[in-house]
Amino acid sequence: MGSGVRFEDYVAELLSRLGFRVMDRRVKVTSNGVEVGEVDLIAEDECGNKYSVEVKSGKVDVSGVRQAYTNARLINARPLIVARGFSNDSSRALAEELGVRVIELEDAIVLKPDELRTAVESAMYSLIEELADALTVLMSNRRGVEDVMDAITQCSDWNCVCGRLGLSGEECGRWISELRGELGLRVSSIRTLRAVVKLYRLLLGILRTNT
Repeated sequence: MGSGVRFEDYVAELLSRLGFRVMDRRVKVTSNGVEVGEVDLIAEDECGNKYSVEVKSGKVDVSGVRQAYTNARLINARPLIVARGFSNDSSRALAEELGVRVIELEDAIVLKPDELRTAVESAMYSLIEELADALTVLMSNRRGVEDVMDAITQCSDWNCVCGRLGLSGEECGRWISELRGELGLRVSSIRTLRAVVKLYRLLLGILRTNT
């Protein structure tokens, strides 16, 4: 696991402690159908406000502030940066002017082995529990989901999935939200759902073999 991923896991855990709910990770940002960037985390505060979160292992500069602001605008969210402070007064002034919220971490903050293990274990158990709940739903309602599962396993983004299912942009967003609620998933990324579908089909194959 790279240091960038470890730091991102740490930030996700920190946001949870601050009252945020991490909804998704590594979200692609598009403009007019063209991919223009990626948001590290999508989080929601206790009031239901959606945040586009940029994670910086170092200090944030003017360019980083601008990027966070732009990405947030494109996905209709509030901009938030978690970093080890500002690189200079200009970056701080720009963040204030654009309304970019910045959570500053102490330079001394590092991931100790025990802290890293706790954070990773917590994330793993949480994901396993989510996958298990989603599998339970799928296995109790096998009919009518094969087309959806085929689309999820064959596509790398939601536009592709919705295109295969014949859903328009508005219908697609509503369907994704309903699907996430149905399966009890906090994260509705293609990667997460692909894992659910693969586990489901694996377990189904084992059950058929043993019957």
